[in-house]
Amino acid sequence: MTNSDISDVFSLLAKLMDIHNENSFRAKSYASAAFNIDKLPHPLSETLVQEIQFQKGIGESTAKKIIELLEQGSLSQLNELLAKTPEGILELLKIKGIGPKKIATIWHELGIESPGELLYACNENRLIAYKGFGEKSQQSIKESLEFYFSNQQRYLYAQIEPIEYLLSTQLGALLAKTSLPLLVTMPDNPISLNN
Repeated sequence: MTNSDISDVFSLLAKLMDIHNENSFRAKSYASAAFNIDKLPHPLSETLVQEIQFQKGIGESTAKKIIELLEQGSLSQLNELLAKTPEGILELLKIKGIGPKKIATIWHELGIESPGELLYACNENRLIAYKGFGEKSQQSIKESLEFYFSNQQRYLYAQIEPIEYLLSTQLGALLAKTSLPLLVTMPDNPISLNN
């Protein structure tokens, strides 16, 4: 497990603690630990267990969580929070401009549990009535949601590149085994892929 993976786990833990209104001091501590872990020059997975707590920005309780994560592959506290968090709330974390505190308000006070419900509420101007949401923030959230929905099923090249490589390798191996010519037809110019 890389430092980046460990950092992502602690970051998600901090966000879910904020959403569930758990100990805000500890949530900030985990968010800070996530930042510090990501900046460490050497992998925590290769660090001696007794040395983890002495790394910059990592205290004793965070070190215990890191050890649990490295040994078991997950954190029990994070698993508990994930179990009581609706899938749509986790999806809201992916939307730019909506942080854990706003998500908590959206979920607990408005009863909204998905991006679709939130967009519907924005279209009805329901967010404005709640503390921390003005007309500008509602408009910003609406625009972020519209962007999010318009870009679903689209991927960055870096996300698809490993899949493309695997498919082209398998297709090449398949073509090498067959003696049938495979042609890609383009207007007025067939191209053979067997050569």
